[in-house]
Amino acid sequence: MKIAIPTEDAFIINQHFTPARGFLVSTIQLGQIVHQEMRWNLNSEILPSEGGPYKNLFDCDKVIVREIDPNQTNYLQLQDKEVIKTEETIITKVLMQYLQTSMQKETNTCCCP
Repeated sequence: MKIAIPTEDAFIINQHFTPARGFLVSTIQLGQIVHQEMRWNLNSEILPSEGGPYKNLFDCDKVIVREIDPNQTNYLQLQDKEVIKTEETIITKVLMQYLQTSMQKETNTCCCP
């Protein structure tokens, strides 16, 4: 699974989704972050009418945001991306919170017949 977070510096979540200079994309496997990369949002300046920042998210499953326009949320959902809103500003904190929450959900789900 890959989670994208809009950011200017890979540490702080951008207040708004669209004007972010880039996205920190974290690859999660078995409840752990196994890879992180910064994807700069150059497409939004070059191709604003052809998906702009969305081109950076082609392989992401989830997007964690602070504020996002409802039309952007709808567009992402149509692309099979879950939009998760947060009030947290620190990327490491929000990722740890997400991992803890997802692990609790898996632990509380019984898969036995």
